[in-house]
Order: sequence, then structure tokens, then C-alpha cells
Amino acid sequence: MTSKERVIMALRHEEADRVPLDIGGFNNTCMHEVIEREVKQKLNLEDHGYMIKARSQGIVVPDQSIVDYFGVDTCSIYINETKPWTDNGDGTFTDMWGIGYSMNPDNYYYNRINHPLEDAEEIDDLDDYVLPEPTPYMLDGLSERLDENKDKCCILEGLEEPMFGMPSWLRRNDNFYADLVADPDLCDALLGKLLDYFKKMIKYIMDPLGDRIDIVKVADDLGAQNALLLSPETYRERIKPFQAELYQYIKGNWHKPIILHSCGAIRPILGDLIEIGVDAINPVQVSAAGMVPAELKAEFGGKITFWGGGCDTQHVLNMGTPDDVRRMVEENLKTFKPGGGYVFCQVHNIQPGVPYDNLMTMYDTYYKYCKY
Repeated sequence: MTSKERVIMALRHEEADRVPLDIGGFNNTCMHEVIEREVKQKLNLEDHGYMIKARSQGIVVPDQSIVDYFGVDTCSIYINETKPWTDNGDGTFTDMWGIGYSMNPDNYYYNRINHPLEDAEEIDDLDDYVLPEPTPYMLDGLSERLDENKDKCCILEGLEEPMFGMPSWLRRNDNFYADLVADPDLCDALLGKLLDYFKKMIKYIMDPLGDRIDIVKVADDLGAQNALLLSPETYRERIKPFQAELYQYIKGNWHKPIILHSCGAIRPILGDLIEIGVDAINPVQVSAAGMVPAELKAEFGGKITFWGGGCDTQHVLNMGTPDDVRRMVEENLKTFKPGGGYVFCQVHNIQPGVPYDNLMTMYDTYYKYCKY
């Protein structure tokens, strides 16, 4: 059985030979560059260098030596931005969207520091903001990568957070959250502009590559630790219709499954996400309110694939003991895997500071209990 077949069976809620394993299939299941370097050194794996596409996060597209050693089933088909970040010469950088960044004091991550639409007050102000045209640089090397990974489940990555994250980054979080309730016309105008743009971008990518891509990944972080970032009613009125149109555009034209990354306590709208065409949900943040594995599996297990939730990264993988990691991975695997509909990875990325022994315990325990 190939890796591609294994993941597709999981999406169909069928049991394969084992639960599929994802490391770095998209930018929320990765290792930070610091972690991957340590793992390669301690396992004496060949070091081919590293590739960082999500520059603000410092995470890597996994080295082939990591993929081979752990038996990873996924492959990230990660588009570039339309152009590299602009170095402003003062320690700050600007991305393709015009969003500014500076390095966090820990030197691990970049923070957003300015937002091109933060001063917009009227719908007409949006007209002055020109979205970047797609460029061949976005697709550089991807056709070759697809050809080299025909047996893997190839996941399109790089579409950002089209309908909630991106407008909040362009407007600045506080402005956009206020727009949702205080200025719905401005909110809808911005979402409409982004919807048209992302359709254009997706067509630019999928027309030449879509026949070899297995899954399209999108994101929109809608949850916080204890609740949604907006009420379910506001989500359904303001955000859901735009997400639904974008997802159906992808499915209607290229017939690909969609995986949505959405952190936090999103259980109140999981039914909505299923309704608009989400096939798999990540990261399954089991430490957030309401995100109880057994309850999620019982309520939604036949309707959506859980992609993640293998080990909590807030408290256990980073601060627990190997025994804590072992217990959680065993319990969550046994909960999520029956009947298919599950792909194993930890909750979100593996960050600097995660003990090597905990990391290896997670994968050792996965392999002990992953078989059907």
C-alpha cells in the first residue's frame, strides 16, 4: 500500500494497514528548524539542509532523511509567495501582502508589526489596496516535487487564511473584529475582494498542477483556548458564506478534498464546517474547551477526518514526561483510529524546547498502536 492510498482511505473513513503519519505535510504539522536539526544530529541522519517556506514561523519542509526515517505519508506542495520578503534595512521585512514583520526577541519567530489596511474607514479605501498578481516564482520547483513524490499524499499548501486570518492581518486584528459587528458592509467588501483574489490565485496554481495534487489545505483560525473568536451567529452570518463559496469553487473545479486548519475551541461550528465541504480538520486542539477526543469522535467521526490531536503541545509534549506522552498518544490513537477518519500528528508544530526524548516517545508510541 502506498502512502497516498493510506491517506485517501483515511479520508474515506476506511481502515488501511495503519493510521497515516503526517510530518510537515502542511505548515501546521511541522518541526521547527531547531528541532529538526537536533533530530537529524541525534539520529545521525543525512543533513540536506533545510527549506523554510513559512518564514514567520521558522518551521521547515521536512528533510527527505526525516521523511524516510519516520515513514511519513505526506508531502507538502508549498507555493512561494509572489516574491521574496523585502528587507527594509532596519531589521524589519515586508511580505507580498504589504504586511510588516520584525523578529521576536527569542529569535525563533517573526511578529506582524504593520498592516496595510489598518487605517481604512470606507469601502472606497479598499480600492487603493492592490493585491499582488500571481507569478511563476510561486510555482518554482513544485512540478518536479510532485513528480518525485507520486507515492505520497501531496497537499497543496500556501493559501494562507483566506477568509478570517488574512482580513485580520490586513486590517489589524482589533479593527477587523470590530468590523464584523460594527461595520459589516466594510467587512463584506473586504471579504469579497479577497474571495475573488483567492479564486484567481487557486486557478493559477491548480490549472498546471491540480491533476497531481491530492488535497487542498486552507486555514482560518477561528478558535481561542476557551471559546470561538467570534460568536457562532457572527461566524455564520459574516464568514461562513465566503468560506463556503471558496471551498465549493475548489471542489467544483478540481474535485479535491479540503483540509482546514483551525485552532482552538471550534466544536460549536464543526457541523457548519462539514456542511460547507471541509473533509478533514486540523490541528484538533485537544487542550481547548470542548475538544475532547472521545466526544469529537462520537459526534463527528463519520463525517470528518481528524488530522492531528495525537499529543497536546501546550502542556504534554513540551513539559510532560515521556510517560505522559506515551499515555496520551496511546489513548488518543485508540480513540480516533477506529473506522478510519484519522491521520496522526501532534497538535500543531513541534516548537523549540520540546525534549528529544518526548518527541521520540511520541513516534515510538504511534508505531506501537497505529496498526489496524
